[in-house]
Amino acid sequence: MATSLAAASIPLLGVIAFLLATLLAFTVRSILLGRPHTPDIERREHTFLAKFFQEWWIWLYSPVERLCLRTGIPPDAITVASTAAAGVAGVLMGLDFLSLGGWVYLFGASLDFIDGRVARASGRTTRAGAFLDSTLDRVAELLVLGGLAVAFRTSPVLIAVLGSAGASLLVSYARARGEALGADEVVRVGGMQRPERIVFTGLACALSPLADALFGPGVGRSVLGCALATLAVLTTATAVRRTIAIYRSLRATEPAAVARPTFRLADVFRLDATRRGKAAR
Repeated sequence: MATSLAAASIPLLGVIAFLLATLLAFTVRSILLGRPHTPDIERREHTFLAKFFQEWWIWLYSPVERLCLRTGIPPDAITVASTAAAGVAGVLMGLDFLSLGGWVYLFGASLDFIDGRVARASGRTTRAGAFLDSTLDRVAELLVLGGLAVAFRTSPVLIAVLGSAGASLLVSYARARGEALGADEVVRVGGMQRPERIVFTGLACALSPLADALFGPGVGRSVLGCALATLAVLTTATAVRRTIAIYRSLRATEPAAVARPTFRLADVFRLDATRRGKAAR
């Protein structure tokens, strides 16, 4: 069993080695030429997913971005392909291929990160495309969490998966509704936004065989369950924090309410006496 686990971990270690090599190359490049400053990333709040790593991931996928621009692939097609990859990942996770599903999810989500960049670079940004992107983002996340719900259907971890699904929808809805009502940058507050949720979920699934190889069969699944429980708590905290922040921001922009006179019970009896006097006349 130990030999088979070690053999199964070889491809995983190869992927990790490749990612670490590219991270080292990006670090050297940043030291020599300076770190890139992508506007979308600079506007985001600081989270555990440091902006350096987000810039590294965009840099890593820049060849794919250039290929899409060179071949003229529509940004909407990239969005749909990303969602399709999330659907495949959800099916794999539901069939208990958690590691493979995690890698497919990370790959598909990375495509979603470049569709907007391709649209802006090619001058094809549209409101319809933005709507499609936002809608399919929610679909992709639910497909993956649905697959995990199937995988953990007989485990208490199912509660964490369902909690993560509900909280992630609330986080996204609060931002969309806040933007529609004119809230400012507070619509982005919170440490567990979509990129963080993707990395948290995808890596926990993708690296689960490593825990099995190091600590024994079944440990990876337990670690994944703990990661999903943590995801549920942190996403719920982000949803609560964002909801309160948006409410306070919108409340502060409301016009001052007209002060109403203080209610006095004596005024009621005085008014009633006045009415009786008029009736008598």
